[in-house]
Amino acid sequence: MKGEQKSMLTNKHIVLLGGDARQIEIIRKLSGLDAQLTLVGFDQLNDGFIGATKETIDQVNWEKADAIILPVSGMSVDGHIDTIFSNESIQFDESFLRETPQHCVVYTGISNEQLDKLVENFDRTLVKLMERDDVAIYNSIPTAEGTVMMAIQHTDITIHSAKVAVLGLGRIGMTLARTFAALGANVKVGANDPAQIARITEMV
Repeated sequence: MKGEQKSMLTNKHIVLLGGDARQIEIIRKLSGLDAQLTLVGFDQLNDGFIGATKETIDQVNWEKADAIILPVSGMSVDGHIDTIFSNESIQFDESFLRETPQHCVVYTGISNEQLDKLVENFDRTLVKLMERDDVAIYNSIPTAEGTVMMAIQHTDITIHSAKVAVLGLGRIGMTLARTFAALGANVKVGANDPAQIARITEMV
């Protein structure tokens, strides 16, 4: 099974553009699956990954790109991509996407009208990971933990017995409500969607 998984990405060229520490885990996983990686915006990253090279965005061989992975935050309306591992600004525009092969897939956490239009103009496939239920639910776990941390840092009361209001019971809201309730908070959830209201009633 391991050999089959590894061979799936052998000779596949994947370009990763910027991002935060979450991208390191993606790089590590793809490297272990034998992908050829081009890392843009990672010049301050000291980790050595097999099959990975660090380049500027102008050095990338876009004609060989089978996939492009953007950060969870995607790109801004003016094409800027955030990175914490480089002081170099990353600007992604149509000139790069134009050079990619037809089968190239662009992965992003979230998108905006500019990115949607850019990918559509060149008839490439855009995958918005945060619109997938499985990805969003997994991501809700660190989001809830971060929310608890901020609540502890910015209040002078304990979470236990605190009154907590969660607005909406979507994929993140449900994890938040359960997490604070598990810590002993008195949790109230507000929602407009009938299905969410039914779920709130069931959870009480």
